[in-house]
Amino acid sequence: MEEEKLKESIARNLLFYRTRAKLTQLELAEKLNYSDKSISKWERGEGVPDIFILCQLSQLYGVTVNNLISDKTPKRIFAKGNKDIISLLASGLVWLAAVLCYVLLGIFVPSLSKTWLAFVYAVPASAIVLLIFNLILKRNLVSCLLASLIFWGIILSLYLSFAVDNIWLLFFIGIPLQILTLLWFLLIKRLKKFPKI
Repeated sequence: MEEEKLKESIARNLLFYRTRAKLTQLELAEKLNYSDKSISKWERGEGVPDIFILCQLSQLYGVTVNNLISDKTPKRIFAKGNKDIISLLASGLVWLAAVLCYVLLGIFVPSLSKTWLAFVYAVPASAIVLLIFNLILKRNLVSCLLASLIFWGIILSLYLSFAVDNIWLLFFIGIPLQILTLLWFLLIKRLKKFPKI
């Protein structure tokens, strides 16, 4: 009976950590040089990996071997879809702040002509909030696009805010930043292909 409980615990934990790492059974099998059928068998509790594989898995997932064999499976704090809703709520707060600035400036400082800039500044600010969530969720393509939106949004905000000669030259700063962002994305994409050591 104890052996069956241990197999069930290991199966639950292996499934939990693999899905948390956003790996398919086939991707994990390739990283371990095993078949996806073995991974499936372990996750169904029909067998357990040997200690060498458990050590590899613990390194891959950044946990201890004890985490993999423990009868206390970690609980998910947020369901998958809730993470997106939380990030959108956080971004919505930025837009609420922009609306409040626009309204309050319109009421208390009606002579101010560029109150609409609150919405322009809200674009990079909300992109920063979304970027933080997407980096946590390891969505690299979306993070790359958000990083681009941040620096182009800041450049546009500065361009629209200040009436200075040659302010349009700020847009030249965006070119190397865009190239660096694309290179960063390509580097992360290539590093994902290599297993962690």
